[in-house]
Amino acid sequence: MPDDFGTVSMKRGDRAREIEILRQHYGKHRDALGRLMPDAPTEHLATEYQRLIAEIDAALRKLDEMDGRAPTSPGTFVDTNPAFKTPTAPGTTAPGTRPLMRTQEAPASASMYEPAVGAAPQSRLMLIVVAGVVVLGLLMWLIWRASSDRKRPTPIVEQRPGVSSTAPPAVTPAPAPAPALKIVPALADYGTIRKGQRAVRQFEVTNTSDRPVQIQVARSACKCLFYDYNGKLAPKGKETITVTVDGARAKMGTLQEQLDVTAKKDSSVHASFGVQATIR
Repeated sequence: MPDDFGTVSMKRGDRAREIEILRQHYGKHRDALGRLMPDAPTEHLATEYQRLIAEIDAALRKLDEMDGRAPTSPGTFVDTNPAFKTPTAPGTTAPGTRPLMRTQEAPASASMYEPAVGAAPQSRLMLIVVAGVVVLGLLMWLIWRASSDRKRPTPIVEQRPGVSSTAPPAVTPAPAPAPALKIVPALADYGTIRKGQRAVRQFEVTNTSDRPVQIQVARSACKCLFYDYNGKLAPKGKETITVTVDGARAKMGTLQEQLDVTAKKDSSVHASFGVQATIR
């Protein structure tokens, strides 16, 4: 009788120690998941952390049922294993333990758990171990995926109707710059012109674009100005506009005119220059 009692107690103690190691192992991973949740880069990853914690808590509750422990709240690990408690009186056992039974000695090659717990508890323990391995593998995969997503920039692909997303976007050539005119000087002072005399000044107009432009000069208000110019401007080309003030047709006093130069086919291309003189 003493030999049998010692064998059963030793095997129960080994089983309890292995369960306790599993419980500590799960507890460490649960604490690690709890620390990762506040720093989760996405809500999806935080939800996965919470789900894994719930699965670990369920595994811990199953370990408590197998070990005869009292139910505990998730995240708390209280050692209530009866295998490590001393009976309160000779011939009695602590609450929750089963009475010792005399069992047949197993062969040397048999599993150490067969005489004490049978096939069903052992298969349950193996399922818990396999579930723990799967949970840990999933956890490591989620951590690796989150770290790789942070390092990898998100490519920006413009999706167009009828164009495959894998094909490179079509390159649209930049439009040619619109024609622009520049006139120097912006204002010419003819000085004093006596009645019946004429005065001449010249203005240089430049086409700053890469396209040819044909220009025209607007009529003056006083009908005393005459123009002489070539209306065709080559790309980046320059032309001279000669403006003559006829004192015979001008009114006495101050003459001020603002003349517009525009492209014949595009009125948005324009520039202007000023003419002023004193007629006596």
